[in-house]
Amino acid sequence: MLNIALTGNIAAGKSTVVELFRRWGATVVDADALVREAQAPGSDVLAQIAQRFGADVLASDGSLDRAALRGKVMGDDAALSALNAIVHPAVRHRREDLQKRAEAQGDLILVNDIPLLFETMDPSGFDRVILVDAPVAVRRARLRLLRGLSNEDADRMIAAQMPAERKRPRSDVVIDNDDTELALEAKARSAFLDLRREAARREWSDRPGPVAILAESEGDERHALGALAGALDEAGVPWYRATGRAAALASALAERPPVLAVASRTVYPEAVAAIRRAGVNPALTLLVPVEEVAPPAHAVIDLRPWGSRRVALVDNPLT
Repeated sequence: MLNIALTGNIAAGKSTVVELFRRWGATVVDADALVREAQAPGSDVLAQIAQRFGADVLASDGSLDRAALRGKVMGDDAALSALNAIVHPAVRHRREDLQKRAEAQGDLILVNDIPLLFETMDPSGFDRVILVDAPVAVRRARLRLLRGLSNEDADRMIAAQMPAERKRPRSDVVIDNDDTELALEAKARSAFLDLRREAARREWSDRPGPVAILAESEGDERHALGALAGALDEAGVPWYRATGRAAALASALAERPPVLAVASRTVYPEAVAAIRRAGVNPALTLLVPVEEVAPPAHAVIDLRPWGSRRVALVDNPLT
């Protein structure tokens, strides 16, 4: 599993990129959600916070009064360090549990949404670090427009985080969000496709044979399978072209059963019969005619749903 850390300073656009990655198939672990879970009423973490900072950080219903707590740690490095020492171990353990669960169920791309990655953690513990960034002036304007903050309050929130200039050289990928939402989506799409290719290479690196076999075809179907081959290449999925029509396809399947086999409309009936004669276990191979992946120019490999090590072909998952 590819374990990704995605971070960004306030109003940089990190949350937008996280939601795009989630929509495109990544499993997401939200650090803020883990913090809220750790600080839930009745938790040991909340009891420690109340003991350290006083009972007035609790609301009347026993939940955490976040505004009151924020007022006690804002601008006080010692108090903030004490709070982090209480909360972060619980959050880290919960994140580790969720990572193990994701890996066990076959998830290939895990995105950890961590706003204060560089401030509170060691980024080297992740396979890739992605930073979403925007100029300070742009972020200030967004805070004023979207949250109704004054310039002073916006600057105070921006100054409370490590400057992005120190984070950029320590990140593997930087997505600059200083343009339109469409431009941000295009940059995020490019970054996510790179992640999918890397995840595919990891997933299939120990497999002795090809993941996909494409049967030889003629005419228009040759173009269709050619487009599918390009999509497989783009996704990082190894494939092999069987020549000699159905007999060669059946032979290739019997020798090294792939996850996916695609045959043209003219070859498909022969291929089914040849596979049965060869005694290939149908559970090991998903054989589909090429028209089922049409339009092939949009056929791509969707890595997220692999629960049984099969390749799912979808028309256009990045929408």
